[in-house]
Amino acid sequence: MLDYIPLSATAGRRIATAELRALATQRMRDLGYAYVASEFSPADTGLRFDVVGIAKYTRQVRIYEIKSSRGDFLCDAKWERYLEYCTHFSFVAPAGAIFRWELGADVGLIEYGAPAFERMRRARRFGLTIVREDCLRATRPAKRLRERVPDAPWIALLETIALGSRAGLVEATFEGGAGI
Repeated sequence: MLDYIPLSATAGRRIATAELRALATQRMRDLGYAYVASEFSPADTGLRFDVVGIAKYTRQVRIYEIKSSRGDFLCDAKWERYLEYCTHFSFVAPAGAIFRWELGADVGLIEYGAPAFERMRRARRFGLTIVREDCLRATRPAKRLRERVPDAPWIALLETIALGSRAGLVEATFEGGAGI
């Protein structure tokens, strides 16, 4: 009979989207992208990427879409619109929330979950700690969708980075030549 005792107080509870986003953002930084952001909205698109990483010179863009549960994945119909804005796309979800066969061949899957039973047993038996790399594991690596992002989406990404969010800006309007 196998017994399992959670390694921490939070190991047994359902993970929140904010925690997944933080882990995914750190993973993106570890990959070496020059610009990493969460809750990123490209200019004039109406889209919002959970985590995005943009390379400096190669026009490589990696997007992580965070799904906190199976229901969250099943009710999302807009993620396919993200594919034109990236060269690599992956879902980040709790283990078992998304099945690999539900995704296209090029879409990656990074799962949050307990490490393998043997590793947990060794850690508990010998007093070792679980390292951060054990939290997220790519069960299906993302394949390259294209060599580089096309011009129009690339410009929308760069405008957002250079000019910031346009949502908080107020358009200045002048009537009858006032203000010129």
